Amino acid sequence: MEEFSANRQGNRANRGSKLSMIPFKGFVSRSMGGPVMTEQEFDLKLSRRLRSLTADYGVHFQPAEIICDDATADAIFQAAMELIGEVGIYNVDTNRVILLTSQELEETCRQTPRHFVRGAGRDAVTVAARSHNSRLVPYVFRWPLWHPRSLTSEAFLAEMMEAHLPEKTELGDLARELKPRLEGVENKAGTVGDTMWAIAVARWCLTVARMVGRPDMFLGAVSAITAPAILACFAGDNLYKKHHSSFSVTTMPELKINWEHLQLAFIAREMGVARRIGGVTVLGGYARNAEETAILSAATLLAQLSYSAGDWAHVAPVDREGQRSGRATMQAQSGACRAAERNIEIATTMLQHTANGLGSAFSLYEKAALVTEQTCSGTSSFWKFPCHPGRDGEPKTDLDCEFVARVARAVSGMEREHANELVNKILALYEGSLDRPVKGKPYSYYYDLRTLAPLRELVDMHRKAEEDLARLGVPLPRTACRDTPCGGRNTGGQPGTTGASPVATGQEARAAVNDKEEQ
Repeated sequence: MEEFSANRQGNRANRGSKLSMIPFKGFVSRSMGGPVMTEQEFDLKLSRRLRSLTADYGVHFQPAEIICDDATADAIFQAAMELIGEVGIYNVDTNRVILLTSQELEETCRQTPRHFVRGAGRDAVTVAARSHNSRLVPYVFRWPLWHPRSLTSEAFLAEMMEAHLPEKTELGDLARELKPRLEGVENKAGTVGDTMWAIAVARWCLTVARMVGRPDMFLGAVSAITAPAILACFAGDNLYKKHHSSFSVTTMPELKINWEHLQLAFIAREMGVARRIGGVTVLGGYARNAEETAILSAATLLAQLSYSAGDWAHVAPVDREGQRSGRATMQAQSGACRAAERNIEIATTMLQHTANGLGSAFSLYEKAALVTEQTCSGTSSFWKFPCHPGRDGEPKTDLDCEFVARVARAVSGMEREHANELVNKILALYEGSLDRPVKGKPYSYYYDLRTLAPLRELVDMHRKAEEDLARLGVPLPRTACRDTPCGGRNTGGQPGTTGASPVATGQEARAAVNDKEEQ
């Protein structure tokens, strides 16, 4: 395995060979004929081996080292390879352990695609694997996610979604919506409501895509986790085509799978639909610290690649409080992402939310730190970047999307040492808030519901945050954030320009918002 890491350039050149990659049917047979073990026994074996690997490979993060260095990233990857080789992958449906050889894992890395295409025709975008100091700007897939109390009507929802669709840029875009209930039927995994909602969301997304003139754009992963619901979204003429969406073929972290994961991976490959992988490793669970979490995250990614032949990977450790922007979780994320960047070259995507709620300056600092850390760890795209959904307010607005995009542009190409210094400075602005995060406010508090223009309070908050970041050394453009959201209801200008929708000011706009809420 050391030879694989040391000679990774030569291995990358050999992409395409299929000498020892495990065939898919091998996962089926090993799921039925592998060593028998209880889940508790597997968990114990995993945690014990994980604890010794950090010492075996010298994986250690200094407190101020948030963005992982090359040597540590390679050590994390080697430790992840050894963890899978010794522990295996556990099928919870058969209580069998799937064992993989180092040669099979190495071939999996060689076979991994370096890019994937989303959408079709003029709406297609290509997302490629990035290095930590690449000048290639990560894609920012933007789409609204709203609290039910903002959904005053379907027409209003369409307008909010349209506000998230600026003219196509190098950052790409994405629009979709998920609501909790449909005509009284709850959206609950494993029930018919899950399938009903998945189909309803698919049809709604396609309708909005056509409405804004982007019929073939990528609309995100299917809004469901069960196989029947996912497959139903591709089952009709007026539903998704393969370029519209992707299958999420993994939901279980910590080196575990079930038959449904294998079925979805097989069907997706047969249909030619993109496959998204990635489990959320919990810092403080099986992994006790940032180092162990980085190793387990990298191992989970490798395991999922081996059976799914995934097209893109979601790497996002989280602590037991559900937070992702703390020092240790960012160290773990950077370690796993850089291990993948250097040794696998897969396009990675991040789904991160801030601990603080919408409308808090702390939430903007969190976004800036996460975007800087992840862009400079080799991340290829960002997905949503909302505020914490449990902080009472809405998860995000289109102005937040623009903020994330501006920071990503600013730090792309930055060397690790400089980026690490910046992340530490930004972290100091909000780290104290993580113990008692600020609650958020509803979308209607910060936006004029008649024009979907941001109120001056929100715009000034974004301006102030960008000024603070510029003083710390984040190379943002001299001009502050725009006075308009990314698009907005078209009032004369082109979407994405300053003429799209003016900033709402004065008590009249606030009164209109309050009237709308009362109605």
